[in-house]
Amino acid sequence: MAESPSRVALIASSSWSHAFLTPKHHLLYPGVDADRALYEKLRAGDYQAWRQTSLAALEDSGQQEMLNWMCLAGAMSELGQRPDETEFVQTYIFNSSKCFASFRP
Repeated sequence: MAESPSRVALIASSSWSHAFLTPKHHLLYPGVDADRALYEKLRAGDYQAWRQTSLAALEDSGQQEMLNWMCLAGAMSELGQRPDETEFVQTYIFNSSKCFASFRP
């Protein structure tokens, strides 16, 4: 996509950890600590840390949907892009944390 003459938008859409996928919290609340850690690495553009996050760690924290974001992080790493804007909403109420990130060309 980087070499395409067309303008391209890459979009990752998913909630982060989910309470109902986090047995270590008795399925009562999401893995917000793991969410916050990945968010801080995303905000800093530390894609190597994302690359080193194992599937087992994601599953342990109820972050199965983070695999969508892994693709985006890999693409941004290849392009040498860091997010211009980010926002993280940590919640125990809505079953999962929410994140927004924007990368301008």
